[in-house]
Amino acid sequence: MKRFILLTLILLSWTPLAHAVAGTGTGMQTEGDPQASTDPALSQETIDRELDKFRRTEVSLHQALRIAERIHPGSKTADISFEGGLDAPVYKVRTLQRGRIWESDIDGTTAKVRNSVLFSTVDGLSESDRNSLAALTTVRLKMSDAIRIAERSAAGRAISGGLMNKDGKLAFIVVVVSGNDLKQVTLEPSLLRRR
Repeated sequence: MKRFILLTLILLSWTPLAHAVAGTGTGMQTEGDPQASTDPALSQETIDRELDKFRRTEVSLHQALRIAERIHPGSKTADISFEGGLDAPVYKVRTLQRGRIWESDIDGTTAKVRNSVLFSTVDGLSESDRNSLAALTTVRLKMSDAIRIAERSAAGRAISGGLMNKDGKLAFIVVVVSGNDLKQVTLEPSLLRRR
């Protein structure tokens, strides 16, 4: 199970906004932008190396999320994932702010912002992805809340979080490293009440 979830996590990290788990993410990509090719033959050694790097990373997923949201005030995190295959570990954080999606790279060792660029506009996404992001503004739960809840319930540290549209409802998918296991936590938030 551990290998399947992390393999899927790594494979999905090559698509624009899908860092959750296979079959759950919306695959958010800009129209006309083909998904990157994937290599289903990732070895257990590669997965173990990625998890080992994550376990040694000093900056948490939650800290990286807060840093990225401060870069673009008023933004909400739609997707966040750990990438340990680079020279230094990095968190890729995609935030939504007034119809724009920003991608920020947060150094997992120093907590410094390595890069922050406009990734896409909401208009450039598929209808399904636009609906998921629109739903993000109508729910009480934020990604930071979802991560805290998932870490408590799975007794570990979150390695990724993303959105998915499940039966027409928004859901947060968080993957948590708990001991030697990877656990997927799905949270379906309540809608905000109108006053």
